[in-house]
Amino acid sequence: MAAFWVSLWVVAAVTVTSANCLEVKFTHSAYLDAAHEKYFLQWRYDADTITFRVEVATLGYVGFGISPNGDMTGSDIVTGLVTDQGDTFFYDRYATAKDTPTMDASQDWTLEASGENGTHTFLQFSRSLVLCDDTDRTIKAGTSRVIWAYHEEDPRHDTELMYHGGTRGARSLMLLSVPQDIKLPENVQSIYLLNTYNVLKRETIYWYRGFKVPDLGGKRHIVAFEPVVQAGSEGMVHHMDLYACLEDLDADLYDGAQHARHSHDYPRDWISCKITLVAWEVGGEGFHYPKNVGISIGGPGDPNFILMQTHYNNPQRKTGMVDRSGFRLLYTSDLREHDMGFMQLGVDIASQIIPPGSQAFLMAGTCYPDCLEKAMEEESIEKINVVGVHFHAHLAGRKMRMRHVRNGVELPWLGSDENFDFNFQQTVRLQREVEVLKGDYLILECTYNTEDRRETTLGGFSTHDEMCLGHILHYPNMKLRRCKSNPHRVAYLAALGATGFTFRGAKHDFVPTSPPRLAGKSIKKLLNHYVTWNEKLKQKFQEVQRTGNTSVICMKTNSSLEEYRQQRVIMREPPPVILHPYGETDVCKTPGMGAKGTKMHKGLKKHINYKANAENKSGRKKGPWWKNRKNHRKLNLSPWQHHSGARKTGW
Repeated sequence: MAAFWVSLWVVAAVTVTSANCLEVKFTHSAYLDAAHEKYFLQWRYDADTITFRVEVATLGYVGFGISPNGDMTGSDIVTGLVTDQGDTFFYDRYATAKDTPTMDASQDWTLEASGENGTHTFLQFSRSLVLCDDTDRTIKAGTSRVIWAYHEEDPRHDTELMYHGGTRGARSLMLLSVPQDIKLPENVQSIYLLNTYNVLKRETIYWYRGFKVPDLGGKRHIVAFEPVVQAGSEGMVHHMDLYACLEDLDADLYDGAQHARHSHDYPRDWISCKITLVAWEVGGEGFHYPKNVGISIGGPGDPNFILMQTHYNNPQRKTGMVDRSGFRLLYTSDLREHDMGFMQLGVDIASQIIPPGSQAFLMAGTCYPDCLEKAMEEESIEKINVVGVHFHAHLAGRKMRMRHVRNGVELPWLGSDENFDFNFQQTVRLQREVEVLKGDYLILECTYNTEDRRETTLGGFSTHDEMCLGHILHYPNMKLRRCKSNPHRVAYLAALGATGFTFRGAKHDFVPTSPPRLAGKSIKKLLNHYVTWNEKLKQKFQEVQRTGNTSVICMKTNSSLEEYRQQRVIMREPPPVILHPYGETDVCKTPGMGAKGTKMHKGLKKHINYKANAENKSGRKKGPWWKNRKNHRKLNLSPWQHHSGARKTGW
């Protein structure tokens, strides 16, 4: 990158705190580099501020940023370096292109500590979550893309940056997620559920393995799960789910059995295994359940057979390896206060139709109140308490939102991810429990971008197909396991111009009877051969999502497979009209609610610059800092000892 200079800046009064004096307890951490050895990030946050600490295997400069999409353009960036004299230069920047980031006129990141040892540089810094400035990105709940870079050498001048080359990257993180309490009971034990899959030369395969639940000596609570992804399979294992079954199966017969979906020997009994117990998706970590809940296992009425589904995504069509990925379930005999339930919301994949060339096509699945009410009545409860949410979509997914409506008034969202990342799908614990009462609607919305596609995107199992699924973790447990809705097939046919319909039992689907040009043709055939997408037709399909008739899935643990199928063809009224939608307050546009760090005076420019100290307390030679690296590296510094020569300055 080309060097650049800043000619006129106001110098702010700054003191860098010694790292050894700081007592910041970080609640989150992650390696940002793929090897998990070069760039280590820690952070914590409160209501207004977030604090980061980076430890990087370099004695050169370090960069860190918040990005809109994982690219450099549009990112809010900080860069810092510690000189051989021990002076720190730290700057707030922003990027308008893949080039040297521009110095921000308002330096809103605060350096709290810095230092080097013989191998690493560390920087600790903070900023307000909301800054109300075009050059600073607001940090919200949901997925954030962070970018990172470093160079092996310090630049010649404090504001210069050399090109970082390949020492850069991006990672998705949930910066404002609730810290997980990973302290486990002393008597915790583990169950491993693992595949033995000889990788096939197929891009997409759903692999199933059955497990008999062992005799645990009575009821136990699963308190956490951890994904076990075999080294070398990280890019291939897309998701793993554990299911119980609607019908009783012979656990001994199927223990250890493995089959690909749709293979000729796939057991028909397994078709009823639709009750999700645990879900993990690519990029996610394990999850420790809140201390008051656990998944019941080994007790009366609990499943004695579990089916594990693994989605292998193998675009390179690798072969010649055996994958043994799966789950580790951690359980205890110290029973918790509540049994936890895991309920699926969203849209049935067979009903998803997303037009090509769409910038933001929205699909919505509604959990209707009558389904929730009946389930609550069976348990003699008036409410459930939601403690966590989980979203799932594929490559076209961009935004996910779980809406909560009561008496026409929308309450705060149960969950929202405005920056959904297919490669990072993590179960999220709520900041506080949310009560869902009888009469409430729960609506899952999924927003897709198909601007790069020429063909219609359908719901399906491939990553190039789509899904719109969400789950809520709640207590007390109910028999209700799926509460979803779909645009009714007749509503889709009407949008395509059909005026008459009939149900074709052999295909378990509706087909048009008129006009003649459409008669007898399935939706899939119409979309593939008889439809030319234009903006008017796209809008019709979007309206089907918002105001069209639906079919509703209300599946309980005691539902039959036939009942489940029948629900998909019954027509129901459209989703509710939300009289008072919920909207998050924009503090940057609300009078009297200026955020901490808001730039009230655009003409004010401040520049944090830690100048070299003339006094050389360590006895090193005076002179330009970039000429003293050799001497500096010979110092026997304790890890992360701060040796700044920063001095206080006035305005």
